[in-house]
Amino acid sequence: MLFWGPWRPDVGGPDTGVAQTIDGVIPQSAGQGIGYGPMNQLVTASGAVALAGAPRGGITIQRTDGAWQVYFASAAKIQVLDSTYDWDDIETGRTVPDGADVSFAQYGNFLLNTDLSDGFKAYNYQAGGTNDVVSAAPTAAGVCVSNNVVFAYNLSTDNRRMKSSAQGDHTNWTTEGADGKTFEDGGAILAMRDLKGGMCAILQENALRVVQFGAGPTSTTLYGIVKVADGIGGVSDRATTAFNGTMWWISTSGVYEYVAGGVPTPVGDQKTNDWLAAQVAASDLANIQAAVDPARKMTWFRLSSSLLLGYHWLIKEFVTATVSTSALSRFATPATVIDDISSIIDDLNVTIDSLDFQGGAPAFGALDSTYKFARFTGTPLAADLRSCVTSAGSSQRFLQATPISDASPSLLSLGVSSNLSSALSYSTGVTRDSDDGACRFDERGRYFAFRETIAAGTRWTFSNGVDGIVSNPDAP
Repeated sequence: MLFWGPWRPDVGGPDTGVAQTIDGVIPQSAGQGIGYGPMNQLVTASGAVALAGAPRGGITIQRTDGAWQVYFASAAKIQVLDSTYDWDDIETGRTVPDGADVSFAQYGNFLLNTDLSDGFKAYNYQAGGTNDVVSAAPTAAGVCVSNNVVFAYNLSTDNRRMKSSAQGDHTNWTTEGADGKTFEDGGAILAMRDLKGGMCAILQENALRVVQFGAGPTSTTLYGIVKVADGIGGVSDRATTAFNGTMWWISTSGVYEYVAGGVPTPVGDQKTNDWLAAQVAASDLANIQAAVDPARKMTWFRLSSSLLLGYHWLIKEFVTATVSTSALSRFATPATVIDDISSIIDDLNVTIDSLDFQGGAPAFGALDSTYKFARFTGTPLAADLRSCVTSAGSSQRFLQATPISDASPSLLSLGVSSNLSSALSYSTGVTRDSDDGACRFDERGRYFAFRETIAAGTRWTFSNGVDGIVSNPDAP
């Protein structure tokens, strides 16, 4: 029996028990360790219209009336997605700096938004109207809300500085506990993320700090700040994400995870960090985008327009997904507003205050390659699973093997080589015998590996490896 094993491309050599390739799938528990299940294809909503330009930051919020809304920025606009999957302008004429995004945060009835060119603004999504400058707020690259306090960070006056508002008031930046801090070490502040429990992470170029509410140095201060790591930092705001008390980010040395109250963990070490460095040039690391997928317990990193790196935070393992996107996010199905209803209200099958009009809860999704709303809700992606290279001990003639999977239309290939200095030569993929489920081969080699490929759209639930391997010593 040969299990696919975890995917760890940084581990070399034969008989390692780790897979060479794991693409288009999700890690899942198996009886003997790790197995894999299907990842859904990205489906673009019917009739979806493209965002005004390349995406430059976005957010999904739940209004105080319970409805969900999706907002996204391009270089010149902020737009909101309507129930027909078209985009309506909230603001035009923005000049988002090259290489930067608009940073968003929800605060009561307001959608806070900021970048270093257009300043700190607030849009009242309940009342509508204009996206107005918050006159007392600093011009900042980023905004984060934690414990009912608004933080502005990476200020136009000093990229090492952050400021905080009064608790409960995003317009007050001078009294009632409003504060600020310039960090003399650690470099620029790249990101801030709420971690629950009165904690907020501050990620710098070369340090990680934590804001702890209720731990201020005096009775009049709302919070204290402690450094939890030195020499460990990030690459950009967009390459950082958090969910439910945990933060993940890309550093110059790979993927890191921080759980509130602990220490940063290099989760990609000895797994994918070297591979990542080969995939993405150091100068392009800041363009990686991170997003969480809570339903699948995954954190996804968009490495390029066609490749995602996924990390399962419970199983602690990685996969890849080959899919075309322009941005990742948690997307809710947008709420329906009265102006978008084309039929007569009296003829509707539900009442006007029905939850049917409030939109669906957020799920992991993306803007597709043409900037249109899409979610990972389709049939399974094409899957590619390749085992480690294994030594047969001597030259063998391989006759058959049986996939440990319920993807019955899949193809199984056998790769063989006579020595480790030669690449494996893979056979044409074969289907399973209808009687015993085995795949027949006639290949010779001393080193071997198996590869299962599952076509996109195939219905299946598990693939764990290969069983029933039959071989005979090769005749001289």
